[in-house]
Amino acid sequence: MKRITLSAAALIAMLNATPEIVAQGTESTQQNATTAQQDKKMSLSLQDAINYALEHNRQLKNASLDVQKAEMQRWQTIAQMLLNVDGSVGYYNMFGQEMNLGGMKMPMNPYIQMDLKATAGVSAQGIIGAQMQRLAKEIQEINVQKSQQTTKYQVESTYTTILALEETVRLLETSVDNLGKMKSMVDNAVKVGVAEQNDADQISIQVASIKNNVNSIKRSIEALYNAMILNIGADSDAEITLTQKFEDLVNDGTILELANSNLDLNQNLDYQMLTKSSEITNKQKKMAVAAFFPSVGVAYNNSNKHYFEDGSLDMSAKNTFVATVNVPIFSSGKRTCAVKEAKIAQIEQANTVEDTEIGLKIQEKQLKYNLTSAYENYMVQKDNIKVMASVFDSYGEKFKYGRASSMDVTNSSLNLTTAQTNYVNSVLEMVNANIELKKLLNK
Repeated sequence: MKRITLSAAALIAMLNATPEIVAQGTESTQQNATTAQQDKKMSLSLQDAINYALEHNRQLKNASLDVQKAEMQRWQTIAQMLLNVDGSVGYYNMFGQEMNLGGMKMPMNPYIQMDLKATAGVSAQGIIGAQMQRLAKEIQEINVQKSQQTTKYQVESTYTTILALEETVRLLETSVDNLGKMKSMVDNAVKVGVAEQNDADQISIQVASIKNNVNSIKRSIEALYNAMILNIGADSDAEITLTQKFEDLVNDGTILELANSNLDLNQNLDYQMLTKSSEITNKQKKMAVAAFFPSVGVAYNNSNKHYFEDGSLDMSAKNTFVATVNVPIFSSGKRTCAVKEAKIAQIEQANTVEDTEIGLKIQEKQLKYNLTSAYENYMVQKDNIKVMASVFDSYGEKFKYGRASSMDVTNSSLNLTTAQTNYVNSVLEMVNANIELKKLLNK
C-alpha cells in the first residue's frame, strides 16, 4: 500500500510539473522560430546590399573557383616537367615455353615483376606552356573583378529602381487621396443638385485608373525584390527592407563629377582581358618556334623479378638509367607553317586591340553624352513636377468654388500623373547612364 501511495504521489508530481515542462519546451521552440524569422529579415543600405552580394553571390563564388582551377591546370603543366615516379607489378606466364641457348633449352618459368620508374623532362614548349597557363589564371582573376563589378552594378540598379518605383507609388497614392477628397465633394454637390453625375463619374474613372497603375507597379516592385534576393545570394524566403531613401541616391554633384572623368584604358577590365589575350597570342607564336628546339629527359628504372621455380635464368638488368636528347630534324614544313599561322594570329590580335581602343573611346563620348542628357532631362522633370502639382492644387481650389469644371480637374490630374511618371523615369535614366559610365571607367 505504501508503494502504491508513493507511485501515486510521484504521478501527481509529474502531472503538476507537466504544464511547466510543456511551457518551457513551447517557449524554447518559439524562441528558435523567432530567431530564425529574424535571420530572414534583412535591413540593407545600398552599400550593405553590395557587400552582402560580394560575399554571397553564387556566380562570384564560381568565378573565384575558376581561378583555383586555372592554378591547378598551371601546376599540372609544370608537374609534367618535374620528377614523376610510377610503380607497377605484373604477373607473367609463358605456359611452359622453353628458350634455346646454344643447344641448351631453358624453361621460361612464370614470375612476378616489380618495376619502379622515375622520369623527368624539360622542353621549351613545356616552359612556355606553363607561362600561358599563368596568363590564363590572370585572365580568370580579371574575370572575378568583372563579375564583382557586374554584381555590384546589378544590385545598385535594382536597389535604385525599387526605390524609384516605391516613390512612384507614393506620388500616385497622394494623387488618389486628393482625387478621392475631390470626388467626395462632387458626390455631395451632385446630391444637392449643383453638379452633374458626369463630373463624379469622370473623377471616379481617373481614380480607378491611377489605382490600377499603382497595383501594377507594386507587382513590379515585388518582382524586383525577388531579383534583389537572387543578386545578393540571400535565401529565397528572405525579407528585405531597404533603409536608404530615394533622395539619398540622386546625387547631382557625384554625377556631374563622373561626367568630367577621363577614360584610362588600362583601368578598363575588358581592355585588361584583351591585353592578356594578346600576351597569350605572343606566347603561342613562341611555342610554335620552340618546336624547333631540342628537349631533354632522364629516366631511372628499377626492376625486380620473382620466379616461382628455382633454376630460372634472369638476364634483365635490375637498374637502368637513361638520358635522352630529342632533336627535331624534319617535319615536311609542319613546324614552319605553325610559326607562320601564329604570326598571322598576332596581326589579327593587334587589329582587334586597335579596334577595341577606338571603340572604347567612342563609347566614352557616347556614355558621357547620355549621362549629360539624362541629367538635363532630370532637372527639367524635377521642375515640371512642381509646376504640375501647383496647377492641380489651383484647379482643385477653383473647383471648390465652381470656377473650374471636373474636366479641368481631371486633365490637371492626368498632367500631374504624367509629370510624376516622367520624373521617376528621368531619375532611372540618369542612374542607369551613370552606372554604364562607371562600368566603362571602372569607378
